[in-house]
Amino acid sequence: MTLNGSRVSVPQAVNILIVDDNRDSTLALAAILEGPDREILKAYSGEDALKHLLHHDFGVILLDVRMAGMDGYETADVIRSRPKTRDVPIIFLTSYNKEDAQVVRGYAHGAVDYIFKPVIPDVLKSKVNVFLELYRRTEALKTKNAELELAEKELARRVEELARSNAELERFAYVASHDLKEPLRMVTSYTKLLASRYEGKLDQDANDFIAFAVDGASRMEQLIHDLLSYSRAGERNNMSKFVNCEEALNDALENLKTAMDECRATVTHDPLPTVNGDTTQLIQVFQNLIGNGVKFRSDRSPSIHVSARQQGEEWLFCVQDNGIGIEAQYLDRIFVLFQRLHGREEYPGTGIGLAICKKIVETHGGRIWVESEFGKGSTFCFTLPGLARKENVTNKPATSAR
Repeated sequence: MTLNGSRVSVPQAVNILIVDDNRDSTLALAAILEGPDREILKAYSGEDALKHLLHHDFGVILLDVRMAGMDGYETADVIRSRPKTRDVPIIFLTSYNKEDAQVVRGYAHGAVDYIFKPVIPDVLKSKVNVFLELYRRTEALKTKNAELELAEKELARRVEELARSNAELERFAYVASHDLKEPLRMVTSYTKLLASRYEGKLDQDANDFIAFAVDGASRMEQLIHDLLSYSRAGERNNMSKFVNCEEALNDALENLKTAMDECRATVTHDPLPTVNGDTTQLIQVFQNLIGNGVKFRSDRSPSIHVSARQQGEEWLFCVQDNGIGIEAQYLDRIFVLFQRLHGREEYPGTGIGLAICKKIVETHGGRIWVESEFGKGSTFCFTLPGLARKENVTNKPATSAR
């Protein structure tokens, strides 16, 4: 069979080696053991047996103890001394009495079993079949291991290609966004200048056209800003710092102060832990998730609660709001880049904020998801690895941040 262009072979028949300097005995043993699932090779001396072992793999070796020249014990010692053949099962054939000390000697030379002559055919076949089945299972396991090794190499290659591709895409997004900022700033400035200088001096169509140009340029400027933020999200430069999540949350709330004051939003939180990570990035996660609750509010004032609890070696954070909620069919889509569920007229934005959260959380080694019911608010949950120390949780009581 083949896997990714590499051939992995599985033996169809298992080789048996019979070593006996008595040709009649060798032929008789071969006749007893013959079958469609095995190949029987014969050797009439220890030297001949070793030659066979240079060119073939065997599931079992039947080795006569008493042979002229190199006897069975000497032959077994050589077989056991070679790395390629040291694990091949050897069954000694002997006409010694069962009580003879030679039996003990045979096991010392590496025998796995003894068969006494004259052999009982059913006993011989039964013992040989056990070792043939063991050989087949061992080879099947080797094949599976080879397939798994090839699959792991292929997976590693694809992961490396994906990482390189992602790095190139992020670099492209950064460079493209950065290089677009200056000409777009010029377009935005001049369209706003047109709007202010010629307001009331042109007809309504001209005023509308200028307004469209100003709006489009402004939205493009925001999109470029968000693309730059996404390309930078998840950078690993400061991932090993201790981050006090309460301080990160307070910084996020300070950034959101104006938007929260306009709609009288209230944010409360439980005691939050200290984790390893990048402070700026985790501020951005809190800011985006809480900002989501402020933006997608219902007719009630936004009420948002941030909680954290330890689960094994990680922390589970939840940001719960009382906003408009999300329909079930959209729950898997909201973390996709540029994914929007509402028109710009209803809720402004570029659809990048939650994608940034996902990228940051996953770079920190966590997961992020949302639980929501349309009309009843949403709970965004994410995990972060914890610290192996007792100071993880502050002892401050739950507070009202705003």
